[in-house]
Amino acid sequence: MNTDKPQANGSGEFSLLGFAAFLVIVSLFMFVSTKAGTRGVGVCVIVGALIQQISGRIEYGWEDRPPSGYITGWAAAVLNLVFGILGLAMVIWPDIAMGILGWDKK
Repeated sequence: MNTDKPQANGSGEFSLLGFAAFLVIVSLFMFVSTKAGTRGVGVCVIVGALIQQISGRIEYGWEDRPPSGYITGWAAAVLNLVFGILGLAMVIWPDIAMGILGWDKK
């Protein structure tokens, strides 16, 4: 069956990796603690920033469609640095991140 729906290039490689990361993070939240889950999210943010930095561009657009465009050059490097720092902050200070994201138990 052939459909005319455009697919994003390379989306198949990372969908399995993303699903596995999702399962690990949900497991951390459910079976370990909210703090461990928050640290897991931080690690995923860092890995995502590294993957985007290696590719040299950040895609944007609608889900399950080809990218509308790319952020490249110094702007992509700065954004990836910000993403990496935010992920590192989530790993180092999960209590603060949980409070900001509303994941703390009050």
